[in-house]
Amino acid sequence: MTQLNALDSELAQELGDFSEDDLDVVFTPKECRTLQPSLPEEGAELDPHVRDCVRTYIRDWLIQAAPNHLNVLSRVSGRTTLTSSDFDLRSLQPDPRLENLLRHVSAENFERQNEEARRTNRPTELFALYPNIDEEDAVEIRPVPECPKEHLGNRILVKLQALKFDIEIEPLFACIALYDIKERKKISENFHCDLNSEQFKGFLRSHTPCIDSSSQARSAVFSVTYSSPDIYLVIEKVLQQGEIGDCAEPYMVLKESEGGKNKEKIEKLKTQAESFCQRLGRYRMPFAWASISLTSFFNSSTLEREVLEAENFNGKGSPGDRRTMTLQTRRLSERSLNSEDVYAMSNFKTTTLTVNTFLKQEGDRLSDEDLFKFLADYKRSSSLQRRVKSIPGFLKLEISPASEGLSCCLSPELLQVKPFPENRSRPQKEILEFPIREVYVPHTVYR
Repeated sequence: MTQLNALDSELAQELGDFSEDDLDVVFTPKECRTLQPSLPEEGAELDPHVRDCVRTYIRDWLIQAAPNHLNVLSRVSGRTTLTSSDFDLRSLQPDPRLENLLRHVSAENFERQNEEARRTNRPTELFALYPNIDEEDAVEIRPVPECPKEHLGNRILVKLQALKFDIEIEPLFACIALYDIKERKKISENFHCDLNSEQFKGFLRSHTPCIDSSSQARSAVFSVTYSSPDIYLVIEKVLQQGEIGDCAEPYMVLKESEGGKNKEKIEKLKTQAESFCQRLGRYRMPFAWASISLTSFFNSSTLEREVLEAENFNGKGSPGDRRTMTLQTRRLSERSLNSEDVYAMSNFKTTTLTVNTFLKQEGDRLSDEDLFKFLADYKRSSSLQRRVKSIPGFLKLEISPASEGLSCCLSPELLQVKPFPENRSRPQKEILEFPIREVYVPHTVYR
């Protein structure tokens, strides 16, 4: 308690009513996933209140640990144990009578007995009269809750391995994000990936004199807490050159393999692209996109069936059975907040996917709302699929479950996640999730 008073006098005042043997205060180191905690930039001026709030993210946990013994009701010899499920008080046996409770004692003798009792070790003897506690007779055992930790949903690892078109004339940049079409929401940040050759990277050298190692990532870890059958992984290629329609036309009509006049046109387009990159290389623009459904990677049907069976059973059976099934239903509902239990990923192994056709981006449809509408219409309308102009190409990516001990990974704040070896130059990035519904867990890191 002395250490607690020095640390936080206000909290110590609230705990002052407890004696030292009733409450144990323990400092537990806070677990940090990254090598360095997430903090504001150095030199940033913060309001004193904000500065104190930030400190809570790196301060050790202060736990009110339970004492070694259990404060419970115990069984008295010859008496039935009273538990929370006992409602028939008439069946309980009365307490045994205290001997000499009603015997008349004079005031002088009473004072003399008290004086003799004060000379003895009465406190120790007093508590010794109470029988030893048997853990089996405990009315209630409260488990110690776990320390809060950072929430992570179902995690998938996406590796981009190749991105090519029939002609190669300029730098291309892949941009990946998750969209929930049913909820009409974007549920992740963008992951930008550079798959260009050294030749095309040279087109932008004057605009990127220094390249950070984090920009070299070609693998991303996406987190999904609430799954649905309409989650799409949208891949958007971004380039810099003219109007969108003019940019797409050469990719739809030219092929380097045909040679002849096509080769001359391709070289001319490459020269123009190099000139554009030198003047406007820091800007990007939409070009084309493709969608990949992640339905096969998530399976929530098992839990939904369990909840439905429990709800249907609540109106049947004995009262005890109904209470049991109601409790199970409530527990299943509580599990809906735990992504590790509910939206468990299907038993799939590492899967390699290829995309051979990309949809041309329309200049008047660039917002997320346009994308939601188009994906929904494109999914259910075969005639729309035939009308949409496509661009031939080749995209190869690998999708697999992300293990907990993934090495050489960067957090959404670009902090190094443990374990992080020093001799690896191409990291993997964790992409921040935007859950479609609130996740009721405390925030444990500064973001």
